[in-house]
Amino acid sequence: MVNEDRLIELLVRMHEGLVRLGPGNAQSTLKALSYCHALPSAPRILDVGCGTGSQTLTLAAELPDARITATDLVPVFLTQLKTEADRRGWLDRIEIKEADMNALPFPENSFDLIWSEGAVYIMGFNQGLKKWRPLVRPGGYLVVSEISWFHSDPPAELEDYWQEQYPGIRHVEENLAAADCLGWTPIANFHLPDEAWTVDYYGPLQKRLPLFRRENADDQDAQAIADRTEQEMKIITANFEYCGYEFYVFQKLSAAPAEISS
Repeated sequence: MVNEDRLIELLVRMHEGLVRLGPGNAQSTLKALSYCHALPSAPRILDVGCGTGSQTLTLAAELPDARITATDLVPVFLTQLKTEADRRGWLDRIEIKEADMNALPFPENSFDLIWSEGAVYIMGFNQGLKKWRPLVRPGGYLVVSEISWFHSDPPAELEDYWQEQYPGIRHVEENLAAADCLGWTPIANFHLPDEAWTVDYYGPLQKRLPLFRRENADDQDAQAIADRTEQEMKIITANFEYCGYEFYVFQKLSAAPAEISS
């Protein structure tokens, strides 16, 4: 069994140079943004767990007057984002900061919108919604994408896979109910389309894997991670109807959240 630090090291190396670190595409980012009707003309945005910043750049392109802070804990990914933002001449609009999503160093009511694609699972859906809420101004938004069950009767292979990889996975309806209890008003939610997995993420990753294997030919841990990644691709792509990433758009309208367990 590979320990957590070693696993993270290998996953970073596997994804180094890729545009995306997980499923997603610009069309879905813009669709989610379209539900944030009450944003000011020059919003303050925080992108949590930004990775290489594909969605950061999409938001910056769509909202030229926005001021965006992008945070992550992996320096190589932040450097990749900084290089691309600099190439586009956007470093005056995008602040890139190494920061832990569990302890974000910002005052309350700092942001009109918090964005997090495919990253809230790291701390848990409930904890993310609870801890990040004070950072959003009244009337502001939180947009997250989270792996979610779409149906209650998944195949055993798929259920076993997610119980091992992410026991916190829940049904869409459970996440919506949890958000409501935590003081967020659900505005919209939708499934990430299949092509955001197959074309935008798995396609480039499949091309990267043979090189990753050659670069780490004598590393049994690396080979095991590559094997597991290929297994994941087969299981996920065969079962899109049962689970996938769900985009959730929430607004901070209530005065105070209720307390529920994480």
